[in-house]
Amino acid sequence: MTSTGTYLTTKRRFAFAPTRPFAARRWGLWLALPVLATLVWAVQGGVQDPKLDTTDTQLLLKGQYLFQFAKGNDWPETSKSGPFVLAVHGKPELVEELAAKYASHPIGSQPLRVVAVEDLSAVGEPHVLYSEASGSDLAVLLGAVKDAPTLVVTFGQEALVAGATVNLFGSDRQLRYEINARDAEKRGILIGNRIASWAVQR
Repeated sequence: MTSTGTYLTTKRRFAFAPTRPFAARRWGLWLALPVLATLVWAVQGGVQDPKLDTTDTQLLLKGQYLFQFAKGNDWPETSKSGPFVLAVHGKPELVEELAAKYASHPIGSQPLRVVAVEDLSAVGEPHVLYSEASGSDLAVLLGAVKDAPTLVVTFGQEALVAGATVNLFGSDRQLRYEINARDAEKRGILIGNRIASWAVQR
């Protein structure tokens, strides 16, 4: 029944096919392109460098998490004027990802501004600060924001570092995060219910 109906519809729609065989073939090619593209992607996926694929996926997820942290938490009233600043230290590709996908999305009534941080000691007071630094570099970065209303997000730390609010880490091939609620409270940042419910404890 279904195949007959499809045949009749196709026959009516392309009644001009005998007189314009090239046009019909061209139309058929356009219909087949998405299928071919999917097959090529699937075949390449089998031989793709797994390290590259993991990095790209993590970059995408980090961007999504950082944007959700900006949207899902609440900052003090004194931080709700001017642009909402999301600062990224030492990860220019993440800055590009965030700027391309999220810069046009406001945070509340504030326009989102994504900035790159190069100087560890001159961070300012961004709303969100992301860094993959560790050891003394991380200590300098944390000292630069001190008790500012800045949600400090680290990555790959074995445990939550004093002064960091959120730590992203890999677990079972997924990206998860833990929250330092005491640090958030000290900085005057209210963690949203949804953000808190997605957090894990280690």
